Amino acid sequence: MSNILGLDVGSKTIGLASSTGNVAKKEINLKFEEWNFEEGVSLLTEFIKDKSFDTFVFGYPKNMNGTIGERAEMVDYFIEGFMVYNPEIKEEQIIRIDERRTTKMAKSIMIEAGLSRQKQKENKDTLAAQLILETYLEKIKK
Repeated sequence: MSNILGLDVGSKTIGLASSTGNVAKKEINLKFEEWNFEEGVSLLTEFIKDKSFDTFVFGYPKNMNGTIGERAEMVDYFIEGFMVYNPEIKEEQIIRIDERRTTKMAKSIMIEAGLSRQKQKENKDTLAAQLILETYLEKIKK
């Protein structure tokens, strides 16, 4: 059974979700100083230390026309740092999944569920990571 981590990387948070089968479950939201990706990578490295993830599914926010923009480049930069901190992780373990609209979908789901603005803020990144991971699980199921 594969142990997969889904990640929604932002400029000051990383939403995490995991799966050991066909269902993605929310994990935690890692918070770091804005644009301090070294701190973010360090927190993520600490989170995965005692877990045996085989695959890391990063949300890859392409532009609406499918091109690579600033946000996707930010994710690439983060992945580079992550791999430097974790040399045992190989490039083939890193998956980039187009995540256009996942944060908006997450927000919509939480509004529909009646969550307060505070709860939405606390949960949007982990829910986005869950949606990213579910997209990947659906893709590999086909």
